[in-house]
Order: sequence, then structure tokens, then C-alpha cells
Amino acid sequence: MKTFKFPSIALALVAVLSACSLQSQSSTLTQITGQNPAGTAALSTLPINATPASTTDTPPTAIASPVLMTIVPNTPTWSVYNYTCVLATGGANMTMNLAWKDRSNSEEGYRVYRDKQVIATLPANSTAYVDVVFVVTGEKVSYSVEAFSQNWRFSTPTVSYGCQ
Repeated sequence: MKTFKFPSIALALVAVLSACSLQSQSSTLTQITGQNPAGTAALSTLPINATPASTTDTPPTAIASPVLMTIVPNTPTWSVYNYTCVLATGGANMTMNLAWKDRSNSEEGYRVYRDKQVIATLPANSTAYVDVVFVVTGEKVSYSVEAFSQNWRFSTPTVSYGCQ
């Protein structure tokens, strides 16, 4: 009897589904290409039932708009970051050369962070900073630069290095 249970259920399910009268709904897909900073976008036309009581009318369509990502112009970007290490007892003296692109025309200044702590506040239009720090063997030091004004703050990605 156990071997007939699955086929019996499958046959019953097929019979029930074939007895149903389901209307098929279709959707169309339109490809949009062009100058889009986020890449190409697909525009999908989806059916909506405007009058649920009537099934003979052609349903209207709604168009889904592509989402555009805004790139914030005030965010500084790294142009160069490099370091040198001079070995010392228990670690090394690291000289970190940081340089970034000034992408803002309205910043009040820049803050340089080492390990999430402000180590320098620089005037507007600054694009470089040199830091010398002792780094314990096996440890790393992280840096980021933040452009700021009274109303906003934008930061570079954090970079981390250590002396071996």
C-alpha cells in the first residue's frame, strides 16, 4: 500500500488542477540602456487589476522605474598612500604618506584619522599628510581622511598597514 500512496496523491493533484480554470497573466520586459552610472537598468511592465469584479477588461500596466545611485561629489578619494618602516626594538617606526583628491569646493577642512582617532585637522583644499608612528610587531595601523563642513562629513575608505 505504501508504494501507491505517492502516485495516488499525484493523480489527485493533477485532477484538481486540471479542473481549475486559471487565467494566465503576462508581463513584458523592456531593456533600457544608456548613460547610467549604475549600469543598465531593466524596465518591467507589470499587470495590475484595476477592476477586480471584471475579468474581461484588459488590465492597465504600471512601469517600475530604475533606481539611480548618486555619487556624492564631496567624498575625498585616495590618490596615493604608501609607507616605509624602520625597524626598532619591539616593532618599527612607520612613516605613512597619505594623499587624496579634493573633490569638494565647499569643505571647511579635512580630518585625518589613525585607528579611528583624529590625529590632524587640516585646512580646506588640503590633499596630503605624513604621519610617523611606532607600530608594535604584528600590529596594524588604520587611516582614513574625512572632508567636513558644518552640514556634512564624507570619508575615504579605511586603509590598514603594519610593519613586518
